[in-house]
Order: sequence, then C-alpha cells, then structure tokens
Amino acid sequence: MNETRTLARWAAGLRLQDVPENVREYARRFILDNFGCQVAGATLPWSQSYYDVMKATRSGTHATVAYFGDKLSPDDAAFLNSTFNHANETDDTHLKSPTHPGGIAVPAAMAMAEYAKAAGDKLLLAVIVAYEIQIRISWACSPYLIYRGHHPPVGVGPFGAAAAGAVLMGLDADTTLNALAIAGSHSAGLIEYTKTGGSVKRIHSAIPTAAGVRAALFAAAGITGPHSILEGEKGFCKVFAVDYDLKRLTDGLGTHYHLLDNAIKPYSCCHLIHAAFDALDQLRDRETFSPDDVDRILVYTNSEQILSHIGSIIEPEDILGAQFSLPFSLAMRLHHGGRGVSGGNGFWDYPKVDVKDATLVNTARKVKCQVADKSEWSSVDKGAGIEVILRNGRHLKEIVPYSKGLPENPLSKSELEEKFHSLVDPILPAGRPKEIIDSVNEIEKVRKVSDLIQFLVVPPGKRFAAVAGWKQR
Repeated sequence: MNETRTLARWAAGLRLQDVPENVREYARRFILDNFGCQVAGATLPWSQSYYDVMKATRSGTHATVAYFGDKLSPDDAAFLNSTFNHANETDDTHLKSPTHPGGIAVPAAMAMAEYAKAAGDKLLLAVIVAYEIQIRISWACSPYLIYRGHHPPVGVGPFGAAAAGAVLMGLDADTTLNALAIAGSHSAGLIEYTKTGGSVKRIHSAIPTAAGVRAALFAAAGITGPHSILEGEKGFCKVFAVDYDLKRLTDGLGTHYHLLDNAIKPYSCCHLIHAAFDALDQLRDRETFSPDDVDRILVYTNSEQILSHIGSIIEPEDILGAQFSLPFSLAMRLHHGGRGVSGGNGFWDYPKVDVKDATLVNTARKVKCQVADKSEWSSVDKGAGIEVILRNGRHLKEIVPYSKGLPENPLSKSELEEKFHSLVDPILPAGRPKEIIDSVNEIEKVRKVSDLIQFLVVPPGKRFAAVAGWKQR
C-alpha cells in the first residue's frame, strides 16, 4: 500500500541529473512533437471555438496561449494549449496502457513553468515526471480502464498535470501528495464518441490538464485530499478499472522509465489504426494495384475490444468519426496513394476530407475488421495484419508487428523533424521552425521558459481563419 505516497515522494525528490540521458532525449523529442501539435491544432475551427469562449469569459496574466499569444491564468492557458495539442489526433500515445500523456504533460508543464518563472531544465524534469506518473497509473489499470468505457487520458491526466505543477513550484513530498490526492477527484472521461462521434473528445486532454494544474495550485495553498487516492478502497484503480495491478504503479520507479515505451504518431487518427496503414504501404511497395482492383480488404487485430474501438464506424458522420474508423481511414489512404507521413492520413488531410464522398464510402464498405483466429499479436502494443483480395482472385497479405512510431519501430530524428515541419511550416514565419528545434534540442540551456513559448505565437497576419481548409486571414 501507500503507492500514492511513494509516487509523490519520487516526484518531489527527483533531480534532472538523476535521470538517464536516453530518457531526457526522449522527453525532448516529445516536447518538440507536442509543440508542433499545438501550433497546428490551434488553426482548427473547433480549437478556435474553445479559444473564443475562453477569451471572452476568462482572465489572468500568468501564462501564454500558444498561437494567439494571449495571457491567461495557468489553468486556462494550459486548457487551451492542451486543446490545441490534442485537436486532431496527432499527439503521442503510450499504446500499451493506452493513454496520451504528451498532450497533458507538455501544456501543463509549460503553463506552470511560465507561472513559476522556471528555466528549461526544470521544465524538462516536470515533463518527465508528468509522463511517468500518467503512464504508470494507466498501465496499472490496463487494459480494463478502457475496456470499461473510460478514456484513460481524462482519468489519469489530472495526476500527471498535478505532478508537473508540483515539480515546477518546488512542492515538498507531502504537498505533492495532496496535489495528487486532489487531482483524483477530477478524473473522468467516457469513450462513447467511438460509437456515435461528437466533438467533445477534442478536449479530453484539456479537461485533465486544467484540473491537474488547479490541483497543484490548491495543494500549494494548503488544500488536502485522500492520501490513498490511487490504491484505496474507494480510490481510482478500484472504482475506475475494477481489475488492476498496483505493483505497476511503483515497480522499478526511478530506474525503469515507462516514458521510453511512448510512441510518436506519424498519422492523425487513432493509433490502433496505424499498423494497417503501414501494412498497406508495404503491400503497395511490392505490388501494384488501384482502388478499383480491390474486391475486399480484411484487417486482422488481436482483440474484440480493439475491434470495437476502431471497427464500429464504417460511414462516419464527422471528422472525429473518420479518425476512429479503420475502414474509412484505410479508404482515404488507398485512394491517396502515398506513403508514410505524407500518405493521406496526416494532420491536414482529415479536416479537408468529405466524409460523404461516395468513392471513399464505397471503398470503406469493402473493409472488414476481425479478430484473427490464431492471433500473432498477443498484447495491445502490437500491430495488425491485412489481407487484400483483388478482383482477379489474388490474395495479398502483410503483417506489421509494430506500427511506425512505436519504440520497437521508432521515427528517426529526421522523420520526427519531417513531421514537425509538416505541422508548422504552413503557419510559422520562415526560420521559426528551426529556432524551435534548436531550442528544444538544448532545452536545459533555456534560461526562461517564457521566452521559449513565444516561439509558438503566430503573428496576426499569418493566422488562419477558423474555417475548414485553413484560409488565411
């Protein structure tokens, strides 16, 4: 027992020099990737709707809103930056849990670093702590948290954001414990959107980010919470997951970093779909066929739960539905004809797609998702198989054990930067993307985080109007 207290003590006592260099390097990669997601995500119509509401109803001067440059309170700035970060299903994923830690950890840490007038080394430490705590809690409840209908980022995210805030404010172990304890009362999130859609999923990282920032601020002010919030009889693990493994919360803490299992997404849709894209790419690299040549496509996955998550929607009603529809997303890729990051399922592709396009819908109807009879994929973090049956009777088969971007098949440094440039080059002034890359690569040398976040602010003349297609003002 006392798992929550153990995590709090670790978070409060960790020093950056104690963190292995490979963990720091991964964290830098995640910071860069999430910066790109924030800048691009702010251009989307739904992101700007949230921005308009927050700008009209909130106030503050402590933290900067990416893209727009407004100053708001730390929790409100973190909310908006997290909204932008997760706006288009492009932010990173810990697929084994599964959860999306970066869209919570990075915006929370940035807002609280600016509030606390922190330097880059403290920001990096806070990001590492936030990732690790979120992932460990999600992993302790995996896979039952999501199987029961809870969206893990909204459930575990408040704990990570609170931990980031605690690190940046220099809270001691007892106060950090209260921050985590308060954060637990904010846990929420349901995944009904995978069945019937809805745009509220766009703020499923923003809700926990703002909540965790507030929890840290409340704890610093002396508010307390239940110190067994994770492991207790009425605590998070038992209430949310029912089946869980408390050992996963603390096993190897300080020596084994689950952050190293985190993945960067090359495509802007549910990560569980990605392996099918890679399989299709590999098939088309060795075989020539067009969409008209296809009679049907079978996609094999490893569990009914995964099948339910990405195979339920065939004819989406909106963009989010398309991003959680394996059949429709695969149809987009098949008709686009490209490969990799530029293969037709990127950030700029989904908001432009016509979900009622008869050609895409007809192809999506040809795609059937099913659980393999003798699965070659024994856990959630592994891939998928694809079988393309052509009209001439040929059967083409490909298996991808690990989709591109997973730690077993990582993006190279150049591929990561290619993705970053694809996100921000249409928006930022010339030369700015390189300045951001260089600053993140040496983030420990950044003296004021407030200067770093100014790189993410877009001059008014370069901003995009809040309409599909991103027409510039």
